Amino acid sequence: MSAMPLPRPLRLGFWIAGALLAVNLAAATLLALGLGDAGLLEQLRLVLMWAMLPPIWLALIAVGALRHAVGRWHVAAAVLCGLGDGLGATTDLTIVLLGMFLLGHVAYLVALWPTRRRSLAWGPAGIAYAIVGLIAGAIIAIGAGPLALPVVLYALVIAAVAAFAAIDVPGLFGGLLFMVSDLVLGLGLFVLEIPDPLRSIVVLSTYVGAQALLAVSLQQRLALGVAAQDDST
Repeated sequence: MSAMPLPRPLRLGFWIAGALLAVNLAAATLLALGLGDAGLLEQLRLVLMWAMLPPIWLALIAVGALRHAVGRWHVAAAVLCGLGDGLGATTDLTIVLLGMFLLGHVAYLVALWPTRRRSLAWGPAGIAYAIVGLIAGAIIAIGAGPLALPVVLYALVIAAVAAFAAIDVPGLFGGLLFMVSDLVLGLGLFVLEIPDPLRSIVVLSTYVGAQALLAVSLQQRLALGVAAQDDST
């Protein structure tokens, strides 16, 4: 089945999210180079951590995601992840970040459950995803101290999300980008000293890319916005 064209609201949402991401990474680069007003740049980055994902949520709502149970769970998952971004940056508490992301990924699993038999989770590849998640979680847990068990649980959940999302090409790559983003984030938090802006570039680029690709997968599966777009052309 050939891919449907993306509806205008979704394209616009991706452009806005991408532009906000670019500004965030530019601010991180200036901070790393010691250029500009550090306080102002930090405040800008904080605001942008709250602002990057809403364009994608609003685009999904605009094309009718809330009319479907799967779409409602998907939007709820994206909102929880966005709250993790904002609250994590505002409070600077790792447990808040991990907790909100864990809830978001559980919501993604609920959204993806109806199509589980079409995904890579329902076959031998699901075992590979689980092994990768377990190994990554164990490596990161070594430096996580009291958060070791939640970190391993989180790694297994994100591996499950990636496997269940592998229904189509956007879902496959979206899930893999989510795993890369969270792996690098976990390594930077607990294991390695990864300098900013390198960590921000890798983590945020793959993270926003994952959110966009999963939104594309949802739109394609539910044919969101297609009828409205056809009527307007």
